[in-house]
Amino acid sequence: MANLGLFTGTKIVKLVNVSFRLPYYTHWGQKLLVCGSEPVLGSWDVKKGLLLSPVHQGEELIWCGSVAVPSEFSCEYSYYVVDDDKSVLRREMGKKRQLVLPEGINGGENVALHDLWQTGVDAIPFRSAFKDVIFRQSWGLNIERSLGIQNKLDTEDAALVHFKICCPNVEEETSVYVIGSTTKLGQWKVQDGLKLNYAGDSIWQADVAIQNGDFPIKYPFEAFSYKQLDVF
Repeated sequence: MANLGLFTGTKIVKLVNVSFRLPYYTHWGQKLLVCGSEPVLGSWDVKKGLLLSPVHQGEELIWCGSVAVPSEFSCEYSYYVVDDDKSVLRREMGKKRQLVLPEGINGGENVALHDLWQTGVDAIPFRSAFKDVIFRQSWGLNIERSLGIQNKLDTEDAALVHFKICCPNVEEETSVYVIGSTTKLGQWKVQDGLKLNYAGDSIWQADVAIQNGDFPIKYPFEAFSYKQLDVF
């Protein structure tokens, strides 16, 4: 895939390709659309949003689409089920999604967003009443500054994967890791896994570049204390 760019005066601004991917079963005549706060995603006008295309993968129906944006791009967005006229038939529940490109990403690179449809139940763990009362903690975590992309995209045959999880009940001196089937996730070895950074509000997250040939990947999130990690 060739690097994309646009001219601003005499300067060429290289763009990042952001792709959306969401598994969702629709009925005949229904389509999936992503709409967001920036003009490239319709400025919350659903009829100007990005219409996704369906792809069958095994027993799943995956809706996909992509846009080219500047490397400093950020926005809010949500998914909608629409009809042929882009009239809204169904919308996601819960908070609007946040898209912030990772620090250090360069023009011409790819960012793949693998999302799941949000229902009202999905938002419960993110509400303050749930976290502060049910999972109330007597200690605090310092917000960790993101280290940016853990593995730079050296080739165009790779995608940037953003891992994010809400963990309200993490014990003190515990870290959250992603371990999985690819080498970038440690090949199931905790000591080589991807450590997530604490972003505040019970959210842990990290970014990593994974070769397209490594997909699909299998992974769980795991929490380990420092003593457990010392065993390896």
